[in-house]
Amino acid sequence: MPELTVLFLDSQFAQSCALVAVLLSLRIALVHLIKRNRAILTEAQRHWITSVKNSSWLIIVFGLLAIWWPELSDFAFSIAAVTLALVIATKELILCFSGAMLRAGTGAFTIGDWIEVGAHQGEVIDYNMFSTTLQELDKAPNSYSFTGRTIVIPNSLFLSESIKNLNFFKRYVFHRFGITIEPHLNVAAIPQWIVSEIDVLSADFIEIARRYNTFIEHRTGVDIAGPEPRVIISTNEYAKSVITVIIFCPTEKAVELEHHITQGVLERVYHVGGKSG
Repeated sequence: MPELTVLFLDSQFAQSCALVAVLLSLRIALVHLIKRNRAILTEAQRHWITSVKNSSWLIIVFGLLAIWWPELSDFAFSIAAVTLALVIATKELILCFSGAMLRAGTGAFTIGDWIEVGAHQGEVIDYNMFSTTLQELDKAPNSYSFTGRTIVIPNSLFLSESIKNLNFFKRYVFHRFGITIEPHLNVAAIPQWIVSEIDVLSADFIEIARRYNTFIEHRTGVDIAGPEPRVIISTNEYAKSVITVIIFCPTEKAVELEHHITQGVLERVYHVGGKSG
């Protein structure tokens, strides 16, 4: 038995198996402890779970390197050739790892942030050394609701596409939408009505919106537009009137406010148009 024990401890393969088994068991136990049998996880819990998973893989990788380093050092030249072959064969994985290093180095986003990468946008629910998982956000006009789908994007995408962090607009957003009106209808009084209507609808959140707007300016160091509504009248390529409305409002109310304003404008314009005809 002592001889078998010594042989076991001296075997790199046995040590590697023991290291992997212990760390994976510890990871499973920690994840279970963090979840605490909850079906829906908080952002903090998801953040801790991601940290535990990533840390365990890093420890495994460096532990295996430490165990096998004496063997590897004896075959340095062979390893160099193998490494070159692996680099060529695993180019995409290396790019993904480089993208993960870019994310970690720049602090571009973390768990719970809203981001947009290329054509994909969503809330970050998980990430590791090779990929990032998003809870997909719908496209316009429902840009602030979840589709129910998850997107797994390779981290290599961070090297070729810009990362837009939308987290400041997770609570409040500059919501912009347009209403197209026939050119013969009178829209001169519409902007005043829209502004007064928005003032009424935003009475319960305008003060918080002003504070949040100031908070964004201080955090970004950029002078952004204030929370007051803006209405712009222009024409499109078909010579029709386009009423563009910009509202700074709670994200969950953006679509509701757009629907209310659009319906009110169309009803008002139709009434005015009918009288003028």
